[in-house]
Amino acid sequence: MQGMEDHWRTFRPHLHEDKGGAEATVHSAASTTIPLPEDSDLLCYTLQSHPQSLFSRLHVLREEGLLLDCTFHVQGNVFRAHRLLLAASSQRPQMFLGSKQKPQSEAEESSHCLTPLGLRAALEFAYSGKVDLSGEEGVQEVLDACQHLNFERLRERSKSGVMTSAEKETKKTLENIRNLWDRGEGCDITIRAESGESFPAHRLILAAGGDYFRALLCGGLRESREDVVWLRGVPGWFQLEGALSLCTDFLRERMDESSCADVLVLAETHGLVQLVPAAEDYVLTHFQKVSAEESFKAVPLVLLSRLLQNDSLCVESEMEVFRAVVGWVEDQPEDRLPSLPDLLRHVRTPLLSQSELQEVLRCPLLLGSPEAKGAVKVLKSLVNGSYRGPECGPRTPNQVLALVGGDTVDEDFMKRVPSRTVWSAQQFHRGPGLIREIEWKLVTNIPEPARFRHCVCLLNSKLYVLGGRKYYGSLDVLKSAFRFDVLQKKWEKLPDMLRQRDYFSVVCLRGRIYALGGSWTPSRCLDEVESYCPEENSWRQDHPLDTAVYGHAAAVLEEQIYISGGCDSQHRCFPTMCGYDPVRGCFPRAPMSAGVGRAGHAMLVLGSRLVVAGGLQPLCPGFGDQLLCEVYDPRSDSWSSFPTLPRPHLSPGATVHDGRLYVVGGSSADTARDSKWVHCYDSKKGCWENLGAMPFPYSDLAVCFLPSPDLPVKQLSHQ
Repeated sequence: MQGMEDHWRTFRPHLHEDKGGAEATVHSAASTTIPLPEDSDLLCYTLQSHPQSLFSRLHVLREEGLLLDCTFHVQGNVFRAHRLLLAASSQRPQMFLGSKQKPQSEAEESSHCLTPLGLRAALEFAYSGKVDLSGEEGVQEVLDACQHLNFERLRERSKSGVMTSAEKETKKTLENIRNLWDRGEGCDITIRAESGESFPAHRLILAAGGDYFRALLCGGLRESREDVVWLRGVPGWFQLEGALSLCTDFLRERMDESSCADVLVLAETHGLVQLVPAAEDYVLTHFQKVSAEESFKAVPLVLLSRLLQNDSLCVESEMEVFRAVVGWVEDQPEDRLPSLPDLLRHVRTPLLSQSELQEVLRCPLLLGSPEAKGAVKVLKSLVNGSYRGPECGPRTPNQVLALVGGDTVDEDFMKRVPSRTVWSAQQFHRGPGLIREIEWKLVTNIPEPARFRHCVCLLNSKLYVLGGRKYYGSLDVLKSAFRFDVLQKKWEKLPDMLRQRDYFSVVCLRGRIYALGGSWTPSRCLDEVESYCPEENSWRQDHPLDTAVYGHAAAVLEEQIYISGGCDSQHRCFPTMCGYDPVRGCFPRAPMSAGVGRAGHAMLVLGSRLVVAGGLQPLCPGFGDQLLCEVYDPRSDSWSSFPTLPRPHLSPGATVHDGRLYVVGGSSADTARDSKWVHCYDSKKGCWENLGAMPFPYSDLAVCFLPSPDLPVKQLSHQ
């Protein structure tokens, strides 16, 4: 599984919080926040919920009296706590960190200077980042405790009365714990791996980090009394759910055709229930390419059989399934030949054409294998027309092209009608010559209002519909957002975006949805960027664009957002291309070369390059259709020509799936007519192909690929 080894080497998760470290795995091995070199290929992943989770577990350990190593006797009251947490809350951590020679710390020895109220407030601050102050007398006792314990952060907060968030304070405490560990201070246990490597760590953080270490260090086992603990194997990922979640996110986001089979095997082997469906869907969706990879040959028999039986296996022809079976068996013929008959039963041979059947019958593996005699007999009966076996239905692709919203002219050609409809392409039919036809199915309706000039995206198998317009008035620009769960068949209202937007762009990056630019009145466009986090169910403001722009296009390539073209508020068209970082903002790249500007176009990822297609270009005077396409290579920061679109597509829907580019609908700047055509670029053929027409000629629509829905809708209407 060489591919997986390469991925893990690239990952080596640096699990951290925004500015400071937080141990989300084995304290010493994976909580690093060391700045990465600019040329490093390591990736940093952040578990936003880690501070809250860790401090909650630390509080439970204190409540249950586990690993308490610091005792204060104050006016007849006994207070017990964890000295590491107190040290991380103090400007003088050494006053809490004792040693074997001197088990009682300096702070404990002078506890007679404290009052119960002051110490209780200090402990509450250390464990939760917050404190409840009431009355001048109480504040003074807290200030005295802060002075004695050197709790400078709490002292400033109590003295000024300015309330900082508990989240901010706990993150700072975690950062201090991280710094203590970096210096080797307070480490009271050494973790030794099978490889012989040793990692000093804090026993308290390990126990609070997950159930495995809690049981090991708090459950009365021998290891709870030892200074050096050997870890052999990876027992249930040490039950560190946070680290496991980050690793799962990494593998899911970085999957490609060469690694997805390894990811699926890994997920099955270790019972990663959240990762198995994602990896299996990826393999099924890209089966044709995945089966040609070397990693595919390592898929176990049981798993291969399950994949071949799946009705969602996505292939151009059943011949690809047969070739995958043959390649898998030929990799280890002595061990795998006995499995050939069972695997061939999962190949839907009645769907093969006559020429494909002849090719299969010439396969040396079948001709030379006694085990395949039954399969050969069935194949010959299919060739001569005597087959009487069960019929096979075609495989249903597990993703379908979906049209979302847009607007069109009504049946009387009297007015434009915004749409609420979501259509899915069920089948693409090829007729004689150039005749093509698409079979469409009405999937669902967007919640009111109908919209166009909006954006959609698919994140975690859920469809997001954002912004746009409900009609052509100056107050008709929308900021509402909805999410559709395809499997549950339910719409959900989300918090509104921070700004109304139409003619904007949306991309997904690292689990967030970014809305970039757009216009909010007919004469004013935006440089603002905001992003939505599904976990927090909220929007936040990000670094603005360098220029207010609408009608631009955006795409993500290799974890980088790119933005091309668009217009400003004076409707001046740009030829620009830039990269965008949510923290640092824009950085310019080489401008487009076809024409003097482009807007209302699409930008799609094709391999390691970006293709811009469609839209309009400035002419003298006015604007005209832009049929020329071009492709951008980030590695050389250069543009080159690309096959020309056969028809205009201004403000189309556009998406990419399985290496094919789809540009759908829109209109023509030259004729002002809406387009009904679906064009697809296949890199194997090297040209654009007209796949057929939409149900209605929609413009200003959005498209994407959805998991194949089975959602009958009784009322059929193009509105």
